Amino acid sequence: MFVASSLPAVAADDQGYLSGPWHYRAVSCVDTTVKAVTPRLESAGQTKFTAADFKQSGVDVTFATGLGAQPLFPNGVAEGVHYQDGSDNDVMAAERPGDRVQVCFLGGPAPTKYCNPDRDSRGRNYRVWDYRQQRQYSGSNAEHDCGGA
Repeated sequence: MFVASSLPAVAADDQGYLSGPWHYRAVSCVDTTVKAVTPRLESAGQTKFTAADFKQSGVDVTFATGLGAQPLFPNGVAEGVHYQDGSDNDVMAAERPGDRVQVCFLGGPAPTKYCNPDRDSRGRNYRVWDYRQQRQYSGSNAEHDCGGA
């Protein structure tokens, strides 16, 4: 899962990222599919979502890959989360389960007095290219960084 912590996720285009699929040896990328697209906040058992749900709480996209998840977190998956009114929420909310995407792992958190990355899986950063929409976005795998609230 990727979610922005204290700072909202930033649109990849705003960071000057090159558009399109990446083919670099220095950046780990995989072609995969979207597993789920939900509002950042949802009610227990909720299975149907409205545009207002996404606008009010933000977007959470889960991918069918564990890229960036450490062996310490065997059930970890790549995920992206943006808060409400976050950059490129429209791209994320338009994702559909089964959509083909490229997910690139941009890095994880460094150990600090508040963050033990061996115990806290949050703070992994990703860049996503959606082949159907021909658009990209980036963000973190959790609403808070490693060691955050």
